[in-house]
Amino acid sequence: MADCATGAPAGLTGWDQYTSQDQLTRSAGSLIGHPDAAALAHLSRALYIPRHDRKATHLAVHDISAQYKTAKGTLPIGCTKYAVAIGVMPKPQGDGPDDITVLYDVDFNREKDEEAVVGSVKCQASSSLSAEVELAICTTEEEAAILTTDGANETEIFLGVTYPIPTSSTRTGIVKHAYFTFQVPDTDGGSTTYQWQIHPSRNGRLRYTLVRNPAPQEAQQEPSDADIQAVYYHIGLDDSLWLSYSEGLLLLPSGQSSVGESIVIASALGMLWRLRELHRGKGKIGKTSEKKSRLGSIKRVFGSKE
Repeated sequence: MADCATGAPAGLTGWDQYTSQDQLTRSAGSLIGHPDAAALAHLSRALYIPRHDRKATHLAVHDISAQYKTAKGTLPIGCTKYAVAIGVMPKPQGDGPDDITVLYDVDFNREKDEEAVVGSVKCQASSSLSAEVELAICTTEEEAAILTTDGANETEIFLGVTYPIPTSSTRTGIVKHAYFTFQVPDTDGGSTTYQWQIHPSRNGRLRYTLVRNPAPQEAQQEPSDADIQAVYYHIGLDDSLWLSYSEGLLLLPSGQSSVGESIVIASALGMLWRLRELHRGKGKIGKTSEKKSRLGSIKRVFGSKE
């Protein structure tokens, strides 16, 4: 992010001081967005991931596309004014009139072992084809979660964790940048790889980008516009995503299937859970797990909306 990759300048706290027009005018980069800001125009929908931590038992994920469009205006994603605009934008409260914008209900249940957490992401669409994805939080270093789709063709999707880029030095300490990779079965029996990536030097430390068919790190190849499937953008003036809580926007394209969208949301929640655990120093708890490849067939996961 142009100005906000390092959070608020020294001595400033809260949105009120950042909304000062004089403060914004003095910021030379207040309108400089991420280098790929123009390439994100197809991500026209905005879902609000409410503030939560590891103790959360329920989340209501709202569609706030209209509010987001108004707040963003013509601001490029990633500039200082953009960060302020989405920070002061009215957020759903989860009750009353806001209920009509709830698209997904998320529930987390803890097993007897405190570290064993199983969640569910359920689409609230009235269609009989609406999807539900189970989210089992993993505690091993190389896996953040296991996603399981429902229906006749139950499918397990493993959310793997790697650290392919250098750490960053922040005012709160050294931050490791995790990448999260998963594969979704295709209709032809193969699979497509998706990866949540972070690019601190280019896009700041508060954004993750979901890329389809990611190029090898050594290739240093920019993803095409079509391969950018989603963006998670943290709401706040923090130094990085190594926090005890999560709150942000999930930017998505229109026309995605409910199953595909549920998988994206579940993968983002699994990613955020691991980032919070890294903040707690719990990034690698268990022993290396033995992966089981039991990917079944699932049709049109990222196809047209049902």
